[in-house]
Amino acid sequence: MKYTTILNKLLEKNDRLIACHQGSAGGNISYNTYRSMLNAIRQGAHIVEFDISRSKDGIFYIFHEHEEPIRLNQQEKFREFTSEALSHMPLLNMNMQAVDSPPTVKQFMAAMKKHPHTLLHVDHAKKWGKELLEHFDQFEDQRESIIIKTDVEATDYLEVLAQHDVKYMTLPKVWSETDFETIMSYRDRINIIGFEMIFDDPQAAYVSKETIQTLREMGYHTMINAIVLWNDRPSLCGGFDDDISLLEDPDLGWGKLLEMGFDIIQTDWPLPLKVYLEQKGVNLVYEP
Repeated sequence: MKYTTILNKLLEKNDRLIACHQGSAGGNISYNTYRSMLNAIRQGAHIVEFDISRSKDGIFYIFHEHEEPIRLNQQEKFREFTSEALSHMPLLNMNMQAVDSPPTVKQFMAAMKKHPHTLLHVDHAKKWGKELLEHFDQFEDQRESIIIKTDVEATDYLEVLAQHDVKYMTLPKVWSETDFETIMSYRDRINIIGFEMIFDDPQAAYVSKETIQTLREMGYHTMINAIVLWNDRPSLCGGFDDDISLLEDPDLGWGKLLEMGFDIIQTDWPLPLKVYLEQKGVNLVYEP
């Protein structure tokens, strides 16, 4: 099975889709929680992205490794804590005050059943190999929602995906024309539904309007990532990012990505992006 029913309906009804990175957090709402995902959905996200970590005793959680100091006030790695320890280790809000505990994948997937029209982008899946895919297999009635993101250079994980019986929707991250050549050799073995396009040069051939249109005609969608992780990191989208959109002029950021033709824009700021797209006449539809 392709598991693309929800995705195809969203792409048919919407001119563009909005994806939100780690949910929409702030104030008393922490990243990578059901509450942050609910907040993102209510602000206009069709897709929510989240990260996977695992406890010392093998329980999968929604959490971004390396964020332990700011999310848990802990210096040790998440994987060094048992599930029992984590149950007494609350996440912190924006004022460094304790709120909810990190959700297990089981808890999170159960909560997301309330939002059957929302797609779930699973980041950092490659760290956990076939064990995570086998863990997701139990959520049989939610397979239409699950999208696995991975790097093309992680060929060992591409083989894991190719050999796994359940062909989850997969979104490879493409950094170059060479990446396309590599990933397309797997198209008969992996359920590739599109590509996250990453570029420095907006004139690069692999992110041209012509290429994006050709991919669309081939049945693939394209996503661009407008988030900014830190000031000294090169932009993932040629500088047309969230920061310039929010702090200078959205026409210089999100507007350029819109012109380039990407189907999905991932952002840390779903509501301002939604407002901007609607002002530009972009049709956005949300299911009840």
